[in-house]
Amino acid sequence: MGQAAETVTVVFAAIFIAAMAFEVDRRRKHLRKLYDVLDSDERRITSELEAMVQNGTIKPYTDEIFAW
Repeated sequence: MGQAAETVTVVFAAIFIAAMAFEVDRRRKHLRKLYDVLDSDERRITSELEAMVQNGTIKPYTDEIFAW
């Protein structure tokens, strides 16, 4: 009887861990889909603009430009 109870406990623990891993993966995919709004062209343009700011070719946008 003790062997059966231990086996059942191990099986339920494995199911619980698998369900938790599935849920974490599902939420991670949802967040990536929600916040990954840039496609490949926009990512390339953004990285080029960031490089231009780093090189000093252009200045980053700040609200101070329009402050009077």
